[in-house]
Amino acid sequence: MIFEKNRFFMAKNNAANSFQSDLHFQIEVGRFEDNPDVYSGSDLHTINFFEIIFISEGVGVAYTNEHRIDLSPGTILFASPKQVKRCVFGQQTVKGFHVIFKPEFLGSVFQDSTILYRLSYFYNYFYMPYMIISKEDFGLLNMSLKEIISEIAIFRFNSQDIIRSLLYGILLRLDRLFREFHHIGNSVGNDNLLTRFRIAIEEHIFSNLNCNQYADVLKVHRNELNRKIKMYTGYTAIEILHHRKILEIKSRLLDDEQSIAEIAYDFHFSNPNNLSRFFKKATGESPLRYRQKMRKNSF
Repeated sequence: MIFEKNRFFMAKNNAANSFQSDLHFQIEVGRFEDNPDVYSGSDLHTINFFEIIFISEGVGVAYTNEHRIDLSPGTILFASPKQVKRCVFGQQTVKGFHVIFKPEFLGSVFQDSTILYRLSYFYNYFYMPYMIISKEDFGLLNMSLKEIISEIAIFRFNSQDIIRSLLYGILLRLDRLFREFHHIGNSVGNDNLLTRFRIAIEEHIFSNLNCNQYADVLKVHRNELNRKIKMYTGYTAIEILHHRKILEIKSRLLDDEQSIAEIAYDFHFSNPNNLSRFFKKATGESPLRYRQKMRKNSF
């Protein structure tokens, strides 16, 4: 059965469990070899947290929003909330790290509410959410990840601040590497309007705003919004908005208990047929066909 997974992997250490209860702990970092059952299942699911998978040894396959990504040593895979994903690892033992966290974990210290929108791999609408890095770069990340695991295990005074700082540094280093791998200009993620547009989309995804209304929210002229978004991404504002809406609809279609008519109502379509036309124009298939395909884990 297709279902939404909301799993955070609890630390085994008592100190870490105490840390979790005291701070409403919203991060987990671990090694695959220490917890081989983390991805023992291969069900298709959506997530409601941020996830990064680091593969140092072994092979596997990931499916993210119906795209296949082969996992091999040096691969780093990213997933954002509402992303449809599935991981299947081969018989060979997989080694590496998995990182799971919620946005509040960073924001509570750094007061930087835009960081996750400025990173090129999260809330990423058009680039494949993975990269392959060198052994040298992997080694640098490996040291920081091990330090986070150590701080979780021996939690003591100001460990939470150290963990947040280490995670923050990892995210920034990954952003640099991701941009190099996908040939993304540094100015793309640093443009204030693009960042604010991404935030506005996430905040108003169910409000049925059009581009003129988004421009009003952002206090810019629609032509300026389109010009900058097109310049930095290669896509128009309406294309990005529609793409994000399609991702959300796909996530809803994985829920067997919600009818297509209910989904249409949530997204302000006047009737299910209008939703079907919108969805088929963007994906080439009807919402019903997509739901049936996903039920079979068939891409």
